[in-house]
Amino acid sequence: MIPMILASGAGHDPKDHVVAHGLFRLLPSNIHLPDFLPLCGDQAGEFWFTNHLLMTLVAATLTLLIFVPIGRRYQVALIRGGVQPAQKGLAGMIEALMDALRTAVVRPLLKDSTDRFMPLLWALFFFILINNLLGMIPLGSIFGLAVGNQHIGGTATGNINITAGLAIVAFFAIHAGGIAQVFQQLRAGTYGHHDHGEHGDEHDAGHGHAHGSHGHGHHAHGATAGAAMLKAPLLYLWNFAPHPFKPGPGASPAVQAALWLVDVPTWLGLLALEFIGALVKPFALSIRLFANMAAGHIVLASLLLLLPAYHGIGAGYLAGSLPIAIGCVLLSCMELFVALLQAYIFMFLTSIFLSMAVYPEH
Repeated sequence: MIPMILASGAGHDPKDHVVAHGLFRLLPSNIHLPDFLPLCGDQAGEFWFTNHLLMTLVAATLTLLIFVPIGRRYQVALIRGGVQPAQKGLAGMIEALMDALRTAVVRPLLKDSTDRFMPLLWALFFFILINNLLGMIPLGSIFGLAVGNQHIGGTATGNINITAGLAIVAFFAIHAGGIAQVFQQLRAGTYGHHDHGEHGDEHDAGHGHAHGSHGHGHHAHGATAGAAMLKAPLLYLWNFAPHPFKPGPGASPAVQAALWLVDVPTWLGLLALEFIGALVKPFALSIRLFANMAAGHIVLASLLLLLPAYHGIGAGYLAGSLPIAIGCVLLSCMELFVALLQAYIFMFLTSIFLSMAVYPEH
């Protein structure tokens, strides 16, 4: 009986387990969107509410149900003096994981800016992890047996549209964080000075920071909020690519002019490369997560498709079920590890890209 159930859940195209299936149409049938838009629909020009969108809503709801009580508990603890008893069970495990991600993964990269970005990084990690874990639950088979709809459930992170959306969020957070860092430095009067610990005790010339006439021993007065708001995006763009031939302080006018003539065209070429890199980073984030999550489910469904091949051959289903079942269990264990690993990699790479924007090395 069990092999028959497994076979009925996998007796068609393995890709059917990872592609989006429309549950109901979001736009009337007489309204069509442009065909070039990335759609979550069954046909071009149609926009549907799909099983993957449903799973993202379920994951978002679970995330709120888990983390809002944790946040409120810490808020109450801060009001009462910051003392809070250690949590046990699932809450304790989640809080320990959050602390490990903050102290061991993110803080070495973002240093003093860690707490500013931790809400985003925690949200990315746990939202992706919950989606990955929900995708391992065979909701499609369960609802297929119960109500006849086999397309409820699925792995939302196995949909390129979902992972692209997450990557776009990371993209804007990375560059908004870099601009905000420049804004804060302009307001504090520390922009262009390298006296902030590990990030500032080297490189003055040949790097992208635009230095003022003040030395490293003192800071200029901070800019007004309006001036800093106008200058921060321009300075962030200016520092987006290195200036390898930028003249240093004290150079003669002739040397400065010669170096600027060489530096500006070089900087424009490097800026073009940096723009390409800035677009490649979120693309790599989305493809990595999408490909890994989709591939595991396709392989698992392909293994289940081997069961009908034994029908009418030799000992039939009984002989083929055991080795295939063992293979599916082992693959599911590996997929559980991949679910955690891919959420970690997405958050870790986002942390690296944030650190490159907030503390540019060039």
